[in-house]
Amino acid sequence: MSLLAHTLSRCGQNVTVESRNMTIINGKASEIFSDPLPIRAAVKTVSGITAFDSTNTETVVTHRLCVVYTAAITAEKWIRLNTKRIRIISVENCCEQNETMILLCTERGSDGSIVNQA
Repeated sequence: MSLLAHTLSRCGQNVTVESRNMTIINGKASEIFSDPLPIRAAVKTVSGITAFDSTNTETVVTHRLCVVYTAAITAEKWIRLNTKRIRIISVENCCEQNETMILLCTERGSDGSIVNQA
């Protein structure tokens, strides 16, 4: 058992990786999250860190997740952590060995918040 697998089994949290699709329903923009992929992650909240996302916009990083390498995880995916939706900003394949991934993410908030329903 690798050190990361051991750490995740003891200290990891269950999170879900999901795809997001934007659709128009009754003239209103709506998000649909699909293709859930349950994984375990070592989650750390961070402050004072920014990163550039896929559109080259500087974004504040709120979470750093360490996970076992999974090819399906990309910067287009979203993470559900309890009731929070977390957008993946960047994905790092550590040492290009396809063993460990570090995900830099930003928190969007709870699904129940009115401001997040756009």
